[in-house]
Amino acid sequence: MSNLLSAELYKMKKDLNFRLMAALTVIFTLIQYGVNAIMEAVLRRGGTVGEQADLLERLEDISILDKLHGMFANTNAIIFVTIFVCCFVINDYSSGMVTNFVGKGYKRMEVFLAKFFVVQFGAVLLYLLVAMETLVIGIIFHGTAELGAAFFHDFVSYLALHILYLTAYTAVIILVCTIARNMAVGILISILGIMLFSNFIVQGMDLILSYIGVKTGVAQYWIVTIIASCPVRDIPSKFLMSSGIATVFWLMVSMAAGLFWFEKRDIR
Repeated sequence: MSNLLSAELYKMKKDLNFRLMAALTVIFTLIQYGVNAIMEAVLRRGGTVGEQADLLERLEDISILDKLHGMFANTNAIIFVTIFVCCFVINDYSSGMVTNFVGKGYKRMEVFLAKFFVVQFGAVLLYLLVAMETLVIGIIFHGTAELGAAFFHDFVSYLALHILYLTAYTAVIILVCTIARNMAVGILISILGIMLFSNFIVQGMDLILSYIGVKTGVAQYWIVTIIASCPVRDIPSKFLMSSGIATVFWLMVSMAAGLFWFEKRDIR
């Protein structure tokens, strides 16, 4: 198992796609802040009256925490991590690396878990990078006026929760890619089916359930919904409990399902 983990870590270290996705998150964050700064400058130059004044005020009220919320809740940066996960998992099937590992006598469970843990590690690094660059670039653009004990409490709490939520999200994407084993299909399902449109699907299921008289909806327990609905400040204890249970559920189920599929399906 240790040899497999070392091999996966080495591949991730040398993976050009990992470094590319890391660079793209930095560029994207800079663009986000830059667009806001340009809009503010244009509005001030054009005069701050009426709707322009209201828009300028809203732009000026956007804090670093709001930016962090946007990067995670609106999937602005998650898309780059999703692409990394899809490419890193599926590439081993297309290149024959998985066949090579299994052919050398490694247990399938060990091969899958080594890949699973290293992909999770790489994804967490990218998630942390998103948070740190949002903070650093935010300080460059906004200064340090909003920094204080309350800010760092909210920042750390929100980030810690989202690292937990996003490990479950990453596990779901790993499962999709393990089943798909095709780059185009895996990325298409992961980005469109899971990341962008799954919320609409589960909300539609809630409407159907409410129509037949079932009050407990499923949307609030779906991991993508949890990521999007987590407040950036004053997180209710009820939300913490329900989201924590749902997150552990999706993490364990996705890992178990991926392991089962990898054990049972032929590898070519």
